[in-house]
Amino acid sequence: MACLRQGVAGRPPLSPHSTLRSCRQLISAHAIHEPRCPMLPFESFSYPFFDLNFSADHAAVVSAFLSTPDTATTGLTALYVHIPFCDTICSFCPFVKSVGTAERIGVYLDALHVELRTVGAMRRIQGWELDAVYIGGGTPSVLSEDQIGALIGAIRSNFALKVDAEISFEFEAKSMDDSKFATLAGLGVTRVSFGVQSFDPSTRDMVRVTASLDQVHASIAGATKHFKNTNLDMMVGFPGQDVEAALLDARLAGTSGIGSVSIYPVDYVMTLPAWQDRIRTGDLPRPAVLDERSRMFHSARQELMRHMSEQNMYCFGAASAPPTRYMFATLYGGYRDECVGVGAGAYSFIRGLAFYNEADERAYVARAATGVQPIARSSPGHAYEKGLVFFPKRLTFDMRDLEELSLAGVYADRIAKVVDNGLAEITGETLRLTEPGKLVYSELMAHFFSDSQRRLYDRMVARLSQQVGVIDAQEWVAGEDRVRGMGAFNALPGASTRRLALAPTSN
Repeated sequence: MACLRQGVAGRPPLSPHSTLRSCRQLISAHAIHEPRCPMLPFESFSYPFFDLNFSADHAAVVSAFLSTPDTATTGLTALYVHIPFCDTICSFCPFVKSVGTAERIGVYLDALHVELRTVGAMRRIQGWELDAVYIGGGTPSVLSEDQIGALIGAIRSNFALKVDAEISFEFEAKSMDDSKFATLAGLGVTRVSFGVQSFDPSTRDMVRVTASLDQVHASIAGATKHFKNTNLDMMVGFPGQDVEAALLDARLAGTSGIGSVSIYPVDYVMTLPAWQDRIRTGDLPRPAVLDERSRMFHSARQELMRHMSEQNMYCFGAASAPPTRYMFATLYGGYRDECVGVGAGAYSFIRGLAFYNEADERAYVARAATGVQPIARSSPGHAYEKGLVFFPKRLTFDMRDLEELSLAGVYADRIAKVVDNGLAEITGETLRLTEPGKLVYSELMAHFFSDSQRRLYDRMVARLSQQVGVIDAQEWVAGEDRVRGMGAFNALPGASTRRLALAPTSN
């Protein structure tokens, strides 16, 4: 099942044959020399990237922007709500979270309710009718049923939701029971999801996923009892994991009775520095090199396709359990698709401006509770090419956007290269990733970066290199032969300039 934003009604069809012909003409007239580049070391990014050189009163920028109504044709709109508390902390998880006390959780929720009122009252947001709400974390299920009810009530009071809006709620197996599932269903939640990561007890112990497998299976039973759209998350490429282990995990997930499975490669650049340091010092097994982890991921995908239908690069399941609309139709959607985030560390991506909140819980509460937007940073810009960048994750792209968003002159040749190399094909008005293209999906995302965003990405990678370092020098050369002739010339700079053994930063 495809996760595409629906095309704008009334748009004239664009002939794929004439578009591809013009692509080839551009290539013939303007040959592009593409340097050899290593494979992308990580791909779990949002787009556009933040320009950290933009200096401003960021709260004032965001306030002025959101105070201005937008009358342009819109795509999908979504709200993300962040709950930064967990029962226990998984050792690899990079998200904003902590083990909270009852008092801290209460104070945080009070501030969050104020922020919901503040953001919901902004004129631009008042023009939205939400297609999706995602309550994530952290672990939202650590909240009591009364707290969850009050939170969803505050969302409904301050934002307009479409009749068929998806409301997705993340939970953790240890903090769920049948009563809480029933409460969520009664509150109008339409989708529940939780992280299993692996069914292997030794791997779960290594990464401190502390729920028992009995609790996992009880959660699957409880979720499927009360909801049609149920999901569990898996990860591939943990330290010490091999292809056989990845296949077994995928088989167990695909036959678990859950409605859908989302599976992601472990992204070592984005994991906690302290966890990386344990790998460097030998406290944890050294992970397989990048190409081997890529093979694990794609082998696991093939195994899942034996039990479920492919929905996009990461998601597999039944038509009744499609991937979350918040992530795969909005956050990873096209230029017109917008999402706003509330809570500590929450990100927002709106046409013309990206921004994120204070991540520190105390700083967030101090500002949000007074009705001041707790903005940490903003970055203006229009990423018209966003749909192409995320096309490899979603597997399809609406070719009419080339003309609609004036992208053809810049991107026709890049699309032609992908098609000519057999990595995608054009059927009607749809650009579709092929099976060979799926094997290089992360490089394909870089292939569609704009020049300005490529520069920001390179700067971001350099900063991560200094702050975090990398696990293995092979990370930066693995896969080079595979992408050399493909056209992913926007990938990362060479490995030789990178520092490999820097001390980790504090959390």
